[in-house]
Amino acid sequence: MPRKRPSPPGHGPRGGRPDPRDLPIEHVRDRMSSYIYGNITVLAAAIAVDPEAIRHGSAIWAVLATAVLTYLAHVLAHLVAHGLGGDESASDDARRESVVTIMRNANPIATSGLIPAVLYAVAWLGWVPAGWAQTAALVILVVRIGLVGVFMQRFSGKQPTFLGLWGGIVLAAVAFVIGLVKVVLTH
Repeated sequence: MPRKRPSPPGHGPRGGRPDPRDLPIEHVRDRMSSYIYGNITVLAAAIAVDPEAIRHGSAIWAVLATAVLTYLAHVLAHLVAHGLGGDESASDDARRESVVTIMRNANPIATSGLIPAVLYAVAWLGWVPAGWAQTAALVILVVRIGLVGVFMQRFSGKQPTFLGLWGGIVLAAVAFVIGLVKVVLTH
């Protein structure tokens, strides 16, 4: 049986994606924050669309626009905030690397809309009913949020426990309520 080659330093088993355990804790925290925030904002968008918007195709753009625009707003906010007390002696390369790091750490926001968009596209094509696609999108987003407790334990080098799973379930319930309240109050 062939031996698995070790991943290059800073890269996980999937190739180009770094293993979170190899990143500085500040980066892991930023990525986890982006993951949760992105999934909550897309969850609210996924709740807000109606089956007619799914059948018409506009729901695809609603979830993608939510993810992309939230990503851009997040990156802009971090770039402005990182300018506070900035190091005047920092090189252009260091500034560029800071921008790249901010953008990379925000990627989970941008990617949070992909699964719902694909499900809504499948419904738009008529392959599945719109209600089924919306239910599947909501369930997947809630499950993604619900697994945060387990991810946090794993990335902390701990064995995942029932308590971590339970914490994620509570987080998912709170996230769903946030999404629902946002829709009720803004639509």
